[in-house]
Amino acid sequence: MNGLRLQERLSLALARLCRSSGSDFAALALPAADYRLMRWNIVLGGRNAKVAQLKIKPGVGIGGMVLRHGTVYTVNEIENAELLTECPVMLAERLTAGIAYPVQAEPGGYSGILLLGRRGRQAYEKKELPWAEAPLRLSELTGDKADGGEAYTAPVDAKE
Repeated sequence: MNGLRLQERLSLALARLCRSSGSDFAALALPAADYRLMRWNIVLGGRNAKVAQLKIKPGVGIGGMVLRHGTVYTVNEIENAELLTECPVMLAERLTAGIAYPVQAEPGGYSGILLLGRRGRQAYEKKELPWAEAPLRLSELTGDKADGGEAYTAPVDAKE
């Protein structure tokens, strides 16, 4: 993986994570210099191309709840079915369960959101993945040894 760019390594890491967690969908939102709100920069298993264009607003949807509160957040039909209809990503992708994690690029600050989703009936448990109790670091996704990993800023989108 030495010659791969960070975005490619993140895509590969998300694909592995999808397989190992039994997820149908994975997305990673990272900050960008050209706009204030985050959006889903890397999307795997998506059926709707509009998801990559959705901006994440604090408190709106599963990603927005993570952005506002900085903690792991789950959505499913049993615990909080009303949030399935309020979350743009869950609606667009027809997901029935989701779990989102705050991602740190550097210790002490949240700089991204990891979202996993399922289209089947199986809900996620908060402790299902190893970093449920501690913040997920970008370097853990890419396999980098350094705590902070590489700094990543989303590429500028010509459509913005």
